[in-house]
Amino acid sequence: MMWEIVNLVATADLKQPVELLEISTLKYMIYDQEIYGGRVAYLKTPDMHGKVTIFPSGKMISIGSRSLEQAQEDLDFTAKYLEQASIIKPVKVKTKIRNIVALLETKHIDYLEELVETHGAIYEPEQFPGAILKLENTTATYLIFASGKIIITGTNSIEELEKAVNLIDTILSNL
Repeated sequence: MMWEIVNLVATADLKQPVELLEISTLKYMIYDQEIYGGRVAYLKTPDMHGKVTIFPSGKMISIGSRSLEQAQEDLDFTAKYLEQASIIKPVKVKTKIRNIVALLETKHIDYLEELVETHGAIYEPEQFPGAILKLENTTATYLIFASGKIIITGTNSIEELEKAVNLIDTILSNL
């Protein structure tokens, strides 16, 4: 089964506090006291792959990238951007993947009800058009749609994602 990453969430730490009011004046910085009570700021430039959330503690979250490399670039860029604006001291950030969301596409699936009986999936088409499958031997959660689209979330490495893909492929092949 072919898969593609549609969102990767990664974190890093600047290891120093950041004054959000001070960075709010920087170009491309989004800071609104109405959003989360003013407890975060966001950086999104035209050259970034995703968006980086910055907390006063110096912790950062990258969302919207499609690879670890892109997330690392965005987090490194944010640290350098704040350093060049004399907001923080130079720091090398270490990126950690927290969640990968991937999309698989397969042929039309006519047996969503069977997933409920055989693997304990949740399928209530009046409330949500896909089956939700959580298996004991993986951190992945699967959203499986009759169209053949499958969303996998909850893995935090490419190896885990590949195991999750192989597992769902085996399950669907045996139905």
